Amino acid sequence: MQSWQTDFLNLQLSLSVKPLLRHVGSIDRIRKWVRVSDNLLGRVAIPRGTEREPVTIPGADFDAEWICAGDARPDRVLLYLPGGAYVMRTPNMHTAMVSRLCRHANARALMTYYRLAPEYPFPACLEDSVLAYRWLLDQGIPPGNIVIAGDSAGGGLTLSTLLAIKDKKLPMPACAYMLSPLLDVSDQAPSRWKNALSDTALPAPAKRAINPRPLYLGEHDPKDPMVSPINGNFSGLPPLYIQVSDSEMLLDDSLRLARRGHTYDVEVKVDIWRKVPHVWQAFPFLPESDDALEKAGRFLREKAAPGEPEPVATQPASGMH
Repeated sequence: MQSWQTDFLNLQLSLSVKPLLRHVGSIDRIRKWVRVSDNLLGRVAIPRGTEREPVTIPGADFDAEWICAGDARPDRVLLYLPGGAYVMRTPNMHTAMVSRLCRHANARALMTYYRLAPEYPFPACLEDSVLAYRWLLDQGIPPGNIVIAGDSAGGGLTLSTLLAIKDKKLPMPACAYMLSPLLDVSDQAPSRWKNALSDTALPAPAKRAINPRPLYLGEHDPKDPMVSPINGNFSGLPPLYIQVSDSEMLLDDSLRLARRGHTYDVEVKVDIWRKVPHVWQAFPFLPESDDALEKAGRFLREKAAPGEPEPVATQPASGMH
């Protein structure tokens, strides 16, 4: 049974975010609203002790930064690809969540702010994520110490990045972690309409004021495995861990990934949570948020640079960094 905090958040999202995405018909207006919210709410959610260090990646036309939380292992690295429907970003909110994940995983993270559509449609984001991964390898970080992770659109980009790494014959990372991933941009999965009412954050595709799909796709076929990675060949991919809500429209993406992954003999674990909102891990006041990140951290510690049991720092109180 979900917590009262989750019930309250679901009500707030259904009265604010969902109507906004239904009626605001301008990318610039949505980005402005998101930017204000991120500055007001995201900053105060960043745990004390979080360190952010800008990173310059040679040849990159995108921003990146190291996220460090406490005395984490420097040799276990998360390549994190934040969500935002490929058209917007919330750097403070994502930093707050990734900092908490780093504490549970005893790792540091390279937050990769890949280029956004419509200014930079596909494949710009995929080129950026692969470049960031190559850069980590060039820094001497063993692939077995690297995790690729992302939420929503960033979760889909996580799987696309794994497919691109395989195509380019680069060494695979240790594992991947996806939070409510968008794996099929065709919007044909049954949960898109079955959960259209129960999803408290995202409106049904037909009711969105702005449809990110054509902005992101450009002229590409939505069935292209690099665009909709659920259609890819998963042979040789590392272990995958997915967390998703039973009430969100993206549920079927994760379930299909589990079924298809097993046919390729890939280790896939899907945790389904009851009636929590899309990417609930980003809301630190939810009991289910820390539970989910703790479970993810345990999985990442087992798969990436495993060793002796490691103490994980207690999560400090949230506060302005």
